[in-house]
Amino acid sequence: MFQKEFRIKSNVSLKGTELKKLKTQILKSLNVQETMLDDLLSKQISLFKIITHNNNIIKLFCIQDVAALFEFKGKLYPSLYMVWKFPQIIPTLKINENTKPNLNIQNELKVNNIKSVDNIKILSFLPSESCVSVYSTYGKKIVGIGYITFDGNTINELEESSKCLNILHHCDDFLFKLYVQKIIPDTIKIMEEQFKSTFNISENLTNVPESNKSLTENMDDLMLECSLKALKNSITKDMLPLLASTFYKKYVMPLSPKDLEIDIKKTSYKKLSSFLQILDKDGIIKFQVEKDGIAVITHINFNNDKLLNIDSLSKESSNDYLPPVKETYIVTSGLLPLFSEFLCRKGDELSVASIRRYITEYVKKYELQDISDPSMIKPNEVLQKILSQRKDKLYISFKDLNEEIIKLMHHTEISTLNTDTKKALKKKLNTIDITVNNRSGNKKVTLVNNLEMYGIDLVKFSKECQHGVAASTTINNVPNAQNRQVQIQGCQVLFVFKLLTDLYQIPAKFLKGHETYVKKSKK
Repeated sequence: MFQKEFRIKSNVSLKGTELKKLKTQILKSLNVQETMLDDLLSKQISLFKIITHNNNIIKLFCIQDVAALFEFKGKLYPSLYMVWKFPQIIPTLKINENTKPNLNIQNELKVNNIKSVDNIKILSFLPSESCVSVYSTYGKKIVGIGYITFDGNTINELEESSKCLNILHHCDDFLFKLYVQKIIPDTIKIMEEQFKSTFNISENLTNVPESNKSLTENMDDLMLECSLKALKNSITKDMLPLLASTFYKKYVMPLSPKDLEIDIKKTSYKKLSSFLQILDKDGIIKFQVEKDGIAVITHINFNNDKLLNIDSLSKESSNDYLPPVKETYIVTSGLLPLFSEFLCRKGDELSVASIRRYITEYVKKYELQDISDPSMIKPNEVLQKILSQRKDKLYISFKDLNEEIIKLMHHTEISTLNTDTKKALKKKLNTIDITVNNRSGNKKVTLVNNLEMYGIDLVKFSKECQHGVAASTTINNVPNAQNRQVQIQGCQVLFVFKLLTDLYQIPAKFLKGHETYVKKSKK
């Protein structure tokens, strides 16, 4: 299909709902883990509409300008780059050893080309038009992507000369040359050299729908459990009516286990309103959508059996507040040879977890671990160049390798809970400003800014200040500011400082304007 040059009709960046549709389509079509998929989709994704030499209109999805997926006749296929990087993303058929395919001329394979014991086992699970990749023992790599033209379990009934597999994309066509090999030549060269030792075709992909289903069910159970705990332990009658978005972000998400974060989009409900409607039907809450479209929880039935049976949280865990501040690191040009394999560009932001995962995958892929001591790594040429300032270049531990690479990256901090604020942030997270101003009659007021950036509920915070210092509080809208302001009567800097550091557990380095008052109190 891409044997000859094609022309680009349009090129747009994917965002919002289009990106969500693509993710859903990928999960349905390919055997891919959501964690890996989320990592890929966090990068810049472009949609090309191209017209081939035989006038087929194809949708081509590129990640950082590298061809990753293409859509043909409503079906999604991975590019060779994706299949080389993740060989188990689709089923793989092995071409007979005596077959040397010339896919530039022969874009269809016959039964006698693929008929073998291993292939028959894989094909028995595949319906007609299933996407498959083709592995050549001659080239020692996957050489093509296509689809079968028959029901896999009927292969023994077909004649040896029958055409059974259409090749859409292969390693000598223009799509591969222009949008894979030309853009990341060093990475592709290394992948080709290492393909023998990293590729295994013994596994097939027959249980994809079940695995996706179990992930969704697990997220459903987690969403219900954390919501019930939040309703029972964190919400009181005087807090109602409560915004649905505040309930989810402020009270449900912090109850996520360390190894799995709650995401309503990964549940079967997809939308928070749909989930709350089910709780309403079960008699746990009363939920309604106001005229302006704002979803609100108006009542909680604390005598409901599900709420009574859910475990109570300890005081420590119910008050536990993790500041929504995430450290990220910027990819530099010197580290591109390492991170380019994972489609990272100069200037991309990576979390510490992502950096460690990429380094681990890189080390395992190129078999750099010492046989006698797996905790030690023998750097290859790429890592030796990165670690050029290090005296001992023969061996390095996993821990030291992570630390050395992180040191070479630019450090930044961003807010994570407030998604609207996160979009507006670029590099540095603003501090919570605490200032004292004079009002009419020489009356002092304490002003606190940027609380919402840290996921703090201003209504609840105002009530805590009001009860704590017996003073009136107001919430102000400040012109040209991203966040609202809390105003407290009198000079209450010390109280606000202790409230934020003790109850909300926000480190003092994220607070500003309290220093003078804290020093005076210590004296």
